[in-house]
Amino acid sequence: MKSAMSFLLTGLLLLSGCASMPERVRDRFADVPPQTREFAGNPKEVAAAALQAFKRLDFLVTRSKPARIEAVSRINTSVAFADSRQLLVQVELAEGGPGHTSVALTLTEQVQSQSMGGTSQQAMREHGFYALYFATLQQVIDDQAAAAVSDKN
Repeated sequence: MKSAMSFLLTGLLLLSGCASMPERVRDRFADVPPQTREFAGNPKEVAAAALQAFKRLDFLVTRSKPARIEAVSRINTSVAFADSRQLLVQVELAEGGPGHTSVALTLTEQVQSQSMGGTSQQAMREHGFYALYFATLQQVIDDQAAAAVSDKN
């Protein structure tokens, strides 16, 4: 009976501490929403451009379906920190407004470290890759549009 009561009190203490947990810690465990942009073109055209954007950025596409693309970066190894890092990217495509496609990008960093004792993954809320990928995707779409216009002439 005494151990059940101490277990209950310990549980209550842990749960009561959730409200006082720093926001930084809570954010680490909260779901990270994807960053979304709209691009001109139908989903099929934008998907082709999304695949080409990954090639330009030297990412390896690991899975490709009409509305979903997954890709990974090269593995970056640091001898000084005794770790390896890799970016995992997921792209979701959906019809947006008329003649537009919505592109939702989710970025996860995977770290394998001997000092930390294994592999960890963390969804990235902010990262320079978001802006880089969206700019590259827009560039590919613009290049495809320019090529289509020159083919007509």
